Amino acid sequence: MGNFVTMLVLFPLTIVVNIIVTRILGPSDKGIFSFLLILGEALLPLLYFGFGVGVIYFVSAEKYKAQKVAITLLGVGFIKGIIITGAIYLLWSNGMLGKTASEITPEQMLPILAVLPLSGIMTMANQLFKGCSQFKLTNIITLSDQVSTALLLIGLVIFSGLELQGAIWAMVIKKIIATILILGLVFREHKPTWEINVPFIKECYGYGIKAWVGNMATRANEKFDQLILGFFASSELLGYYSVAYSLVRFLGFLPQAVSPVMFNMIAKINDLNKSAKMLARVHRVMIIMVGLMSLGIGISSYWLIPLLYGEAFRAAFIPAIILLPGMFAYMASRRIINKYLAANGMPGKPSIVEGVGAVVGMICYLTLIPPFDVIGAAVGSTLAYLISTALAHYFFNQLIPRGEVNLFRVSFKDLRWMWEKVENSYGIVRKIRKRVFR
Repeated sequence: MGNFVTMLVLFPLTIVVNIIVTRILGPSDKGIFSFLLILGEALLPLLYFGFGVGVIYFVSAEKYKAQKVAITLLGVGFIKGIIITGAIYLLWSNGMLGKTASEITPEQMLPILAVLPLSGIMTMANQLFKGCSQFKLTNIITLSDQVSTALLLIGLVIFSGLELQGAIWAMVIKKIIATILILGLVFREHKPTWEINVPFIKECYGYGIKAWVGNMATRANEKFDQLILGFFASSELLGYYSVAYSLVRFLGFLPQAVSPVMFNMIAKINDLNKSAKMLARVHRVMIIMVGLMSLGIGISSYWLIPLLYGEAFRAAFIPAIILLPGMFAYMASRRIINKYLAANGMPGKPSIVEGVGAVVGMICYLTLIPPFDVIGAAVGSTLAYLISTALAHYFFNQLIPRGEVNLFRVSFKDLRWMWEKVENSYGIVRKIRKRVFR
């Protein structure tokens, strides 16, 4: 509930700022801005080899103390950030990143690349907090990050008149501030010892390399459609698609709030059958809630997109509708099942799921995007999500035979169970508040 409320509080702020900035930038600049943002996010995990997944697993399972490994994982993140920054620069400077990248000037690209190593530090620190189940802390970080982003975008895009360059500098300044904040929290919360823990690195890679393919495939499913679209198409078309993708991504609010908590709980249970019952209940609630959100977006998007983003973005309506079924399957089902499999010490199975989704997606993107641009990207993404979700269910049914738990037979009991959890969360907050102000 803490995770969800944080997202719910941020929703109006982020959507309003995003709408205003998108209207000011227009389709072409919006496409360039989106390309710059996803460039590091999509390529940075290439060199992690699953290390971040291993951090969460070993810290949450209490096999390593955060104090002993914090400096190690921060160093790994920083070094890999430097390496991928150099790789991106070489590809871009030699014209190997495609059509949209060819429209990007040095004044736009270099500031983003300069702070990319900080992304490695931030990513690893967040993995540490998640492994320690410090979700309240990650919520504070998320809240601070989004508020600072909104304020900087308002100041540098809306009021300064710098438009695209202002948006770029807003991201750069925000990343510097966020890195300082997150490092301060690491040292305050865990008081790390200045040592390099080599056994921790080995074990994280040993576990994480099994999940690396899946982790990379997840990035491929979430980001590579936009990267490949940007490679073959103009920044204007990428601008349309990025708006469509941003809209359907709202389906992830509740699953993103629940899945990391569920992962840590299942990792501690370490019992397939017992944790499967928890998974089934969560899965049915996700089907209901994400399904209702999908229905709402599907019905309203024809009017909503031009109303919010302007008539220039009306073309985003069709890819948004095509993306909805796949995004529903991913957020309501595949994401939850993969967390269950990984938390029970089977990172290889989610990797296969994600890998199959990535392969299907890449084949579809390369086949469909050149002739059909944004429509091809949306169709490819949905097919990848649906096929990989079916595979996740196949692996789950291998472990837990059909009939032992039911993932789909939703009822009012599930809603009542969810409401009881909400009331319980509110009761805990109320008790804490009373003790604080007593």
